[in-house]
Amino acid sequence: IGAQYMQKHLPKLEPFLRRVVQEEVHNVLIRHIDSAHRLPLQLKTSSKRYKLQFQGNLPQTLFTGNRVEAENKQPLRIVLTDAVNNQLITSGPLSSMKVELLVLDGDFNADERLEHTEKEFSESIVFEREGKRPLLSGEVVIVLEKGVASVRDISFTDNSSWIRSRKFRLGARMSRASSIEERVQEAVSNPFLVKDHRGEVYKKHHPPALADDVWRLEKIGKDGVFHKKLADFGIHTVQDFLRNLVMDQYGLRGLLGSGMSNKMWESTVEHARECVLDDKLYSYCSGHGIILLFNCIHENIGVVVGSNCFSVNALTATQKVVRTSENTSFRTETSLSHEQRVDRS
Repeated sequence: IGAQYMQKHLPKLEPFLRRVVQEEVHNVLIRHIDSAHRLPLQLKTSSKRYKLQFQGNLPQTLFTGNRVEAENKQPLRIVLTDAVNNQLITSGPLSSMKVELLVLDGDFNADERLEHTEKEFSESIVFEREGKRPLLSGEVVIVLEKGVASVRDISFTDNSSWIRSRKFRLGARMSRASSIEERVQEAVSNPFLVKDHRGEVYKKHHPPALADDVWRLEKIGKDGVFHKKLADFGIHTVQDFLRNLVMDQYGLRGLLGSGMSNKMWESTVEHARECVLDDKLYSYCSGHGIILLFNCIHENIGVVVGSNCFSVNALTATQKVVRTSENTSFRTETSLSHEQRVDRS
């Protein structure tokens, strides 16, 4: 009965069995071919030997039309290094190749990966808006010399506010005109904002200078409420602000009012204290044989008693009591008519 059943139904099962076998063989072949294709790609990735790198970070904010420089006004450099040991490549054809500078999206490589593919880099390049000039102007192709090149004359022509991340990165890759077989990983800078040049007029200075307008301090806007309050009180410069801070901190705080929160006040004071003081010294003589010495913002830094000069920290407890009394007298003067400029030497 079994033999008769198989003989009767086998012709019907044969096409189905053939199809199943063909599909399984096909899948095995596909997996084999796929893995064979991936193997050279993996070997190519692991064989990458060189990379370009930026030396030095760019400032957090750049302005259109201004030369691109690293932090602290230092030239931005690009170096060619060995991808494995980070050694500078100073010889060979690659060490004297042309390098192309490009603008990248600020979100590229946000996770700070050590490696990226050529495709990922290319897809992150940002081009100019329609009707605008190229984003970078100047010397956008530079030449390596012994594996090093300086970015000397490039600037942005447009701000970064129109892209989603609102930030750019600077990128560098081997010039497409160079025919090289080696894969050289592209350089990627830190992200930064690019603002229109007119915004630089209102830029805060770090550190501020004594002669800077007081609105250069953090939280004090040009022609704003705090600026006007200070101006009405005769405080026009950072030096004026610091002098009032030393002489009457609570009075200065009260002048700015409740509109300036404690957090804003702390930010303004912290910024003001970054100011680098000059070397001028002033003296105040009370007529009791004691001369007080002050710096340019009226901080008491020393005392002259007879023919001896003492720093404030070197005074005894008794001398500090006398010094405090004399210092109070100085602060109650209505003018600086008793001040005398003294030589620091």
